[in-house]
Amino acid sequence: MVPSPFDLKALKLGVLLNRSSGRCDAAAEATLGNLLPEAGLTPAVMECVLGDEVDAALRRLAAADLGALIVLGGDGTIRSAAEKCSKADIPLIALPGGTMNMLPKALYGERNWQQALRDTAARPRLVDVGAGQVDGLRFFCAGIFGTPAHWAEAREAWRKNQFRKAFAHALKAYRRSFTMRLGYHIGSAEIDRATALAVLCPLISKVMPWDAPAFEVAALHTRDLGEAFTLALAGLFSDWRVAAQVTTIATRSLTISAKRPIPALLDGERVMLKRSADITFVPNAFRALIPEGVLTPSHAEEVSSVDAATPKAQAQSAPH
Repeated sequence: MVPSPFDLKALKLGVLLNRSSGRCDAAAEATLGNLLPEAGLTPAVMECVLGDEVDAALRRLAAADLGALIVLGGDGTIRSAAEKCSKADIPLIALPGGTMNMLPKALYGERNWQQALRDTAARPRLVDVGAGQVDGLRFFCAGIFGTPAHWAEAREAWRKNQFRKAFAHALKAYRRSFTMRLGYHIGSAEIDRATALAVLCPLISKVMPWDAPAFEVAALHTRDLGEAFTLALAGLFSDWRVAAQVTTIATRSLTISAKRPIPALLDGERVMLKRSADITFVPNAFRALIPEGVLTPSHAEEVSSVDAATPKAQAQSAPH
């Protein structure tokens, strides 16, 4: 449990570093070893492992009666750590050590992992973070459901300025994309259909406060190949939500279905779901340690009601 008043330096700390993550080389391990005592932190348990050893290391750390856990790794490692910390009620410092770093960027902004650790150690604040859940898997930033999930590799290559690689991935993804219509409904509403769905947790939503009791659902609609290509480019270069073919809804749960298994991207990690799945919002999914002043309730526009279409809706949707 966390002491009161809160004192990070008085906690029994565990540290996990995934050596297989994109930015977690031997130099990062050495830097972390030097930075912890500089920040006044003395870990009781430290695990530096390869990717296939992460789950076992997390189980050991979860059983070590820790007061807080520091994790340096990529999106998959961070998501697994958040799930384990939720079950063990351990506060998490999720440091960016991968390529996309979705959850760390949402929690710490554009800080690198060294600055995020220094600032959190200097002025720690404990916040509850909500999540989405589907088929027992949780995501803390965003889930993309449907064939546009295949665009993730192209977008990541573009962000790294690997334009030839991005084009190759985009061409492959385009051939596979927009071939599935996804059914979705909320509560007892009639089933509507979309090209794909993007489910955004409040932590990264641009229209909801970070502590909102629901997530934002963006339903993507296309009528022909021209619109599909426009929408794909929006997903590759900017934000699907700004496209004219998008309906946004705030809700706590929804059901999706398709004629074949549904590809999905959960916080950057690709998974394959069954032909039908329930997506639910999980409040207080885990507790994060962040620097004081990073997240404030006023950082986004408040949503006036949950389970209702937002003013940004561009296509007709059933009342929810």
